Amino acid sequence: MIKGLLIFAVVLAGVSPIIGQARDTMTIRVYFHNEKFNPNQIDCTKVFPTTRTIPRTKAVARAALEELFKGVTPEEERNEFISYPPENTKDILKSLKVKRGAAFVNFNSSVYEKLANTTSSCGSGFYSTIDATLKQFPTIKTVVYAIEESSADFYDWQQVGECPHPKRLCAASNFK
Repeated sequence: MIKGLLIFAVVLAGVSPIIGQARDTMTIRVYFHNEKFNPNQIDCTKVFPTTRTIPRTKAVARAALEELFKGVTPEEERNEFISYPPENTKDILKSLKVKRGAAFVNFNSSVYEKLANTTSSCGSGFYSTIDATLKQFPTIKTVVYAIEESSADFYDWQQVGECPHPKRLCAASNFK
């Protein structure tokens, strides 16, 4: 009996670092374009998931965007995932707020220069990657964008016109 308890204690001691380590990480999905699943980007808005293991955080939506903005890993690239170059997406996120079922993505003004080609018809597919990455979370149903707290500036820059969401969602106060 004592020998059995001793063996159990040794096994448990060996397992607990593994269990503790698993509790310190979490798995999320990040969505990218993929040449294998959507050759020549026939549909620029189609995106596909890949998984990432990240340190556990309560700010999971922001962590997911940060993973997205890091771009594809070498393994993901071998699997034909495609992303914008990380130097173009680094430091473009000023803030991210999640409330009332909406994610409010607020970019720095550097986005004008770093992502200038996202205003083209297929370039706007970049935002499909953000939408899908954020909408994986059940608390996010809608994604609203702004540049320096101005949704009007973002949607005008993207040649959409006015913010396509209800006025209450487009208010600058949501991005501060």
